[in-house]
Amino acid sequence: MDLVEPYLRMSKTGWMVLKAIFRNMWDYEYVPAYIISRDAKMSQEKVETLLRKLADEGIVTNKYTEYLGSSFTFMGLSIYSLHLQVKKGRVSMIGKLMGEGKESVVYNCMSRDEEAVIKFHRVGYPSFKKVKKKRDYGTLHFTVLTIRSARNEYQALKKLYGKVPVPRPISWEGNSVLMELIDAKELYRVKLENAEEVLNMILDEVASMYKAGIVHGDLSQYNILVSEEGIWFIDFPQSIEVREEGFQDILKRDVENILTYFRRSYGIEKDMNEALERIVEECRSSEWT
Repeated sequence: MDLVEPYLRMSKTGWMVLKAIFRNMWDYEYVPAYIISRDAKMSQEKVETLLRKLADEGIVTNKYTEYLGSSFTFMGLSIYSLHLQVKKGRVSMIGKLMGEGKESVVYNCMSRDEEAVIKFHRVGYPSFKKVKKKRDYGTLHFTVLTIRSARNEYQALKKLYGKVPVPRPISWEGNSVLMELIDAKELYRVKLENAEEVLNMILDEVASMYKAGIVHGDLSQYNILVSEEGIWFIDFPQSIEVREEGFQDILKRDVENILTYFRRSYGIEKDMNEALERIVEECRSSEWT
């Protein structure tokens, strides 16, 4: 996904329209043009012209019912979130696309003279329908959940940084999380010579995470980074706090994923119950146990 070109084509009035949509997206699935007109201090006719142009650019989606309404596309929300980061002086340059998946797009960037990573969250519509039904989000557009996903990751990183090896969180805006760049490779890309030692390190850090009150929620060989300097954990949008409903099952699934990977890749056998007991035992002094 190219963000730079459409970002550079945005006009001042275009930003004003996106700001109005962002401010009101919590109250409307499709923000009415007359609301956008009111907040952007523009005539409704001019707003509707801009909305059609932004839709042609793939930045918004317009819907005609009893009124013209508009909502962000993933690209539009990402562009506006980047705009907020730039406006607040946190991002000065966007670099290359580092990765693109179903749940996020990641770029490297410059943040106050240091190389960093900016991650744009995206939550697919099918996933949203399941969560929307479970959590009663009413008629909110699925981009709202995308923003909540980014906020959840940022809050988890803030809580864990300094206690568990995770990237240093810098800022959160919209569906974007700005964080420290870690120079390491995903676990599945590395052939370990000390596999059992690394597995024990991972379990120790899962225990530290648990002690800090967080369960990763989607732990696997794809979101553990490895280098000669150590290991790091990334990708926390699905993390939950200890004592949230079902956290024990999610912790068990995280541990099972890691044990399965090391068994299949390195022939290392560890008992699931012993691994879980080890994590809990190391946290006996924690307020959570």
